[in-house]
Amino acid sequence: MAYKKILRFIRFCFISVVWTILYFSIVRILLKSIWKFDIFKKVYWEKISEFWEEGGVINSFQEYTFLAMLIAIIPLWLWGWKKANQLSVAKIIFFPIFWYNSYQERKYSKAPKNITLKNMGGGTAKRSPQQVMDDLIASRMPKGKDKKDLNSNKIRSNFEEKSRDFHQKADEQ
Repeated sequence: MAYKKILRFIRFCFISVVWTILYFSIVRILLKSIWKFDIFKKVYWEKISEFWEEGGVINSFQEYTFLAMLIAIIPLWLWGWKKANQLSVAKIIFFPIFWYNSYQERKYSKAPKNITLKNMGGGTAKRSPQQVMDDLIASRMPKGKDKKDLNSNKIRSNFEEKSRDFHQKADEQ
């Protein structure tokens, strides 16, 4: 029982240290790149203190966002710490592998889910009895092209018959 408590404590400390280092590194980079402010140097905090003591007024959007960022540092750190402690250590350690795997899955999931192979036999789609009957009737009915051929054959045979009759009458005279 004590063994599990020690392991939990080690896990808690590991996650806390990793999260704190990661979070404050990101915050420091953001503040330095956007506002040229280093949260770990006393000089910058003294400048803010002097600004307030001299009756400084916040009146620009950039100043409001800077103040909001400073106020949000601790609540976001606590929220992230809580979320990080809910994760398993394996997910934290193997995050790059999991991320790459999900990236590959998203990349190849754009391909069609079902692949239909034509002319391979078998695997015909299920059809209702009405569809089967309609297909059977349609296959036995003469198509538009066939009807045209039937009519043209009939006309051609009538023409040939009249032509023979005409030649026979011409030969008899």
